[in-house]
Amino acid sequence: MSNFKMPIVGFTPPPNGHLEIDHVCSEVGQDFRTVERYTEYKECGFSEILFAGEDKYQGEDFAASDLKMMLDNAEKSGLKAIVFDERIISLTFHCNSSVIEERFGGDEKAFHTYVKECLAPYRDHPAFYGVSILDEPRVSKANVIRETVSAIRAAVPDAFVHTCFLPCIQDLGLAPGAFGEGFATVWESYRNYIDQMSKTGLGYFGYDAYPFGMWEGKNVICPKFIRNMQEAALGSQKNGVPFHMTIQSFSSGEFDEIRRVDESDLNWQANMAMGFACKKIYYFTYWRFTTRTGFNNTSAIIDDDGSRTIYGEAQRNNALIQKTFRYIADCQYVCSERFGNAHDNPATEELMTSDTGFAESCTADAVILCNKLQRKNGQNVYMILNLRDSFEKSINRVTLRLKKKKDLYTVIVDGEEVSLPAENGTICLDLKPGEAVWFTDVD
Repeated sequence: MSNFKMPIVGFTPPPNGHLEIDHVCSEVGQDFRTVERYTEYKECGFSEILFAGEDKYQGEDFAASDLKMMLDNAEKSGLKAIVFDERIISLTFHCNSSVIEERFGGDEKAFHTYVKECLAPYRDHPAFYGVSILDEPRVSKANVIRETVSAIRAAVPDAFVHTCFLPCIQDLGLAPGAFGEGFATVWESYRNYIDQMSKTGLGYFGYDAYPFGMWEGKNVICPKFIRNMQEAALGSQKNGVPFHMTIQSFSSGEFDEIRRVDESDLNWQANMAMGFACKKIYYFTYWRFTTRTGFNNTSAIIDDDGSRTIYGEAQRNNALIQKTFRYIADCQYVCSERFGNAHDNPATEELMTSDTGFAESCTADAVILCNKLQRKNGQNVYMILNLRDSFEKSINRVTLRLKKKKDLYTVIVDGEEVSLPAENGTICLDLKPGEAVWFTDVD
């Protein structure tokens, strides 16, 4: 067991009280960027606060700026802050392949000087942790990211540079070439994307994908969801960087086509991410987006008026993450195996499977995922996850006959280490919706 904590972050922090819906502006009557609201965010289990574009900094007098107020409040609340600096974001958004060539006439020193000057007002603030850059960049932006990261780190060597990369499975309307050209399959092009983005100097590969939806009144789950995470985990590991994941805590659409989630949905996603050795988890979103159109972002952890919707659920999920992560913090993902085909779902489509060496046989009410992870000392850990869509609220009764026969197995259940009895290597589990257990002493 380690003392390492999983960094957990929520997109859309407490906002400034202004709403813009379908280009119509209004106010909700108060500014939520307070010590109390930031502390509430921290008490939910979040460790970093990601400032939003609605509160962008553009180089105004820092001493009198909203940014200073927000950084001060973050410090008082014990949070590390990631700044939205419009000048830096704009460069990564508008430049096609090289900031240095397109905006600074090939003068790298001038670019570095400019970025240093941008960071100067706030870089020494105790709450400052890093800055954001372009969201969901295409592979053609890799050099833009590399140059920008280099300039930021030249000024502040330990600055975190935040972005969220594209998933492979949901943005189907992307123009061809988003991940690279000339590849035989989309997975090969996505591997290229992971490779190129992992070499930018950011120090991680993280993306977002949202598994739970409704269609014509029925719950649906995103096809190939697990394969996308598998590719990200393996690609990150190949490139020597950690894997980060953004999970669904919002709903969207007139009929919640991206559906409202509950605690078991959050558990399902968090356990899945940790089962692929994720080292940082984001939520999308904490507060409802304050600039939106149509039926976008119909719910979040906190509503427009500051009332809690699934705050307690997120808080408990974050506690579960931390309790579980202390046992698996140094693990790397190895491979996956699927058991039980009685109730399969589209999330498992095209999953790459192999023998994990864990079980001789398995019977289950519904499909389960067995992921093999490995600690730095070579010890194997096996995650068993109830893959059934958590919307159905069904217990998955599982009987496993393990290859290594023991009368007692050490298992992480609800984030706590317990001993589960077995009979000649056979163990029975009743997995709750979204639940995973972790076997730590099988081999």
